Amino acid sequence: MMAAHRKHPKPLKGLRFIIVRVLPAMAAAFLLTLVAVTVIDVIGRYFFDAPLPGAFELTQILLADLVLAALPMTTFKDSHVEVDLLSHFWSSETYLRIGRFGAAVTAIVFFVLSWNVGEHGLKLFEDGAVTNDLSLPVWPAALLGAITYLVSGLIVLVPMRKRQEF
Repeated sequence: MMAAHRKHPKPLKGLRFIIVRVLPAMAAAFLLTLVAVTVIDVIGRYFFDAPLPGAFELTQILLADLVLAALPMTTFKDSHVEVDLLSHFWSSETYLRIGRFGAAVTAIVFFVLSWNVGEHGLKLFEDGAVTNDLSLPVWPAALLGAITYLVSGLIVLVPMRKRQEF
């Protein structure tokens, strides 16, 4: 049976849609906007002596959003940086157990981050917190962080062999 026609449980279908369609589109949009802001700022600064107001602030927000949008994709591909100093001494059974332990710890960390960032984002929303130069609301970045940490935590719980079936 072809991979495109495999039946996945509904939660995995939803997770797959987010990872394969939504997040890459968001990351591309953030990157394209980041490039546009930079080009407009540079042209305005050097040719018209009029830099784009708030360009630094926009760059900070877009870069943070880009990293957050890419986190679940990186987690899905198991592309995080790892230091593998002792694994060649371990048996395959030990390697598997330590991998499961590491996945559990990683998932817990992602879930705690999601909860904390979500709570902080809610406080930012309630307080009406905005950026200094452009008065942009800050809570959407926190919401994105809470969602992507949660999605990353869920991804870690899906075994790698199941992820490869996507």
